[in-house]
Amino acid sequence: MSEPIRLSRSAPTRHEWEPMQELLQRHRHDHLRLEGLVEDRVADIVKRPFSVAFSTTGAAVTAAIRALGVERRNVLLPAFCPAPLAWSTRSWANPQLADIDPKTLNLSVPHAAELLNAFQRREDASPGDASSIRAVLACTTHGNAAGLAELAALASRNEIPLLEFVGGGLGGTLGADPVGRFGRISVIALGENESTIGSGGAVCVTNDDNLASSLRLQRGDGCADPRSEWERLGGIRRFEAPGLDARMSALQAALAAVRLESFTELCDRLDAVFHSYLRRLATHPDLVLPAPCSDGTVRWSHFAIRLSERFTREDRDAIVQGLLRHDIAATVHMHALHLEPGWHGGTPTSAHPIAERCSSRMIELPFSALVGERDIDLVCQTLQVMIERASIMRS
Repeated sequence: MSEPIRLSRSAPTRHEWEPMQELLQRHRHDHLRLEGLVEDRVADIVKRPFSVAFSTTGAAVTAAIRALGVERRNVLLPAFCPAPLAWSTRSWANPQLADIDPKTLNLSVPHAAELLNAFQRREDASPGDASSIRAVLACTTHGNAAGLAELAALASRNEIPLLEFVGGGLGGTLGADPVGRFGRISVIALGENESTIGSGGAVCVTNDDNLASSLRLQRGDGCADPRSEWERLGGIRRFEAPGLDARMSALQAALAAVRLESFTELCDRLDAVFHSYLRRLATHPDLVLPAPCSDGTVRWSHFAIRLSERFTREDRDAIVQGLLRHDIAATVHMHALHLEPGWHGGTPTSAHPIAERCSSRMIELPFSALVGERDIDLVCQTLQVMIERASIMRS
């Protein structure tokens, strides 16, 4: 049996173990310095002064929502987004869903503005009502940051913060700015399902030292970080605020640090994989391929295709199962939230038609630095067979 073609890389390769062991040995008595190394490298990529690492993406989103002071308040969320952003927002705020742009798959600026205006009119009708939207949450779908600048401007005009979720796209640019600079807080996901780093965890970045302090306090169980060498050895610390048990582990931090050290080379390799897929699938009549961003450079985290409108969700599911039977990984990490059984809110199915159509026809193919030309050939050939089989079954 041949080795399966996996979606992404998560476990360290043998070439990564040696530098990881060096880091772990060097900082064996103080793994917080490893965490700081990850923070510094992410901050350098996004050009922001403050960064705070977390053990999970969900914990980072939770801390950001609480730091921005929008707990239990209405926040604007794209109807099509990754699970860590969706469920953390659902747990700690009151998400109001808006549809997405059919080309970029990011939060639609016109739909966001329409919803903001609707809530503003509702508040004007009831003086003192606190029901207006208090924050905008936007994500870089599969790495594409198109529309972020317009969403940041929209949030600024309404005097509310933008929370930027960089689930892919780290290292990309939009205009003259790196991706990760548009939100009052930006959550840089490092997990296997969200990013090309695949180490787990996330890093929150911001320009505001008060927000950074709040994030650090939450990250460490509500206790302040050690302020001196001897405090790192132990002692009794006071709980200054409600917190999360969300510090990066030493292994997480070491793997992230090693992969971030070779981040430029990783991006170049993934760019080659992305364009290899494009060359092979560009003329396929039944596929919609990822749209480029005309205003910047995209660092893609996934290769996500959409089937044409003649296919249904059931067809898509059958094609994914066919790929899996041939040892080719395929999935989706973006979801139309209001269609998910666990999403409570009672939103009608027809409320966000673009999110619904995209989510029902999307397939994410294997995409990592370990995917070679032969793998890509096999993936594309098998995909073609599965699409033809689905077409025959429908006729």
